[in-house]
Formats: sequence, structure tokens, C-alpha cells
Amino acid sequence: MEHETRRSHKEIKKRFWKSWKFWILIVAILILAKGAISCTNYLFSEPPAPSKKVYKLNSNKSVKAMLKHYEPDLKVTEVGGVYDDPKSKTVLVTVKEDSAWDDKAAVQAMHTDIASVWKAFKKSKGNDFSNISVMVKYPTEDTGGNTHSTKEMTADLEGSKLNELNLKGFSDGNVPAFATKYWQRNDLPTVK
Repeated sequence: MEHETRRSHKEIKKRFWKSWKFWILIVAILILAKGAISCTNYLFSEPPAPSKKVYKLNSNKSVKAMLKHYEPDLKVTEVGGVYDDPKSKTVLVTVKEDSAWDDKAAVQAMHTDIASVWKAFKKSKGNDFSNISVMVKYPTEDTGGNTHSTKEMTADLEGSKLNELNLKGFSDGNVPAFATKYWQRNDLPTVK
């Protein structure tokens, strides 16, 4: 008679909340709910305000940090400047361009780099400079097959002229006309 009162393990059912499958289901539901809430918050939240970070632009390091902040894709290799005298506050920014271009596209990319530097200075209120000079270096190959990074283009801009720069409407092709002084290597094509 004892055998009749005993139940087999298959007949004994655990309560559903003691099952590991139940707890995995609960954790999965919580993760999905948290993801849905965060996604909803992201979709209906206001976009972040544009950066109002102000750079003092009183050293090479601060100018390089400002350029990295406003133009992160710009390949700035060197920054040098004179920051002590407000009347002759000047800066030279050297930018490196890639060699995967034909000459016309390379000139357009160099114009874009120069315009990016000017726009970054405009965004950071860097119009107290008497001169902002940008030099673009570009890898070239000599007849021996050796590559050198040479100066291909320079553009100087007076700080007071920076006030006239329209951030949204300025075309990169206008760099030669807008610059106070402009030079490009003679064998590069003229691009408008």
C-alpha cells in the first residue's frame, strides 16, 4: 500500500516560480522593457544643444584641441603660433592630406581642409588673430619612386576677415578668392 501513496517524480510538479525557465523569462522581459523605454526616451528627447565650449586659443595645445573638437576628421599635424601680443597674434596650422586622389580631387580636398580650419576658428570666436595661416601637405612621389610629404598649398586669412565668413553658405571652392594670401603649387590644377 505504500507504493500507491507515493507519486512518481514526473507526477510531482514544482511551482512555476521555482523553475529556472520562469526566471530567465522574467529577466528577458525586464531587459526588453528597459531597452524599449530607453529607445522611446531617445526618440522623443530633444537633440543635445550645440557645444558652447569656449577655447582661449592662447597656446598651440589649445588651438589643436579646438580644431579637434570642431573638426574631428581634420588631420592636423602641427600648430605653431605667437599668442603674446594681441596686435600680432598669429597661428600656422599644418594639415596633412591623403594621397588617394587625383590632382583635381586633391585640390578640392585641400580647399575643404582650409575651409574647415577657418570655420573652426569662426565657431570658437577666434577672430582676435591678426593672421590665420593654413598649410596643406600632400604626399608626392618623385621619379625614383620615393614619397615625400611636401607643401602643396597655403592660405592666409586676416582675423578681421573671419567675421565675414558664412558658416553655412561658404563654398570650399571660394578659398582662393576669400583668402588674404593664397598659394598653390604650379603643377596643381586650378579648381573653381
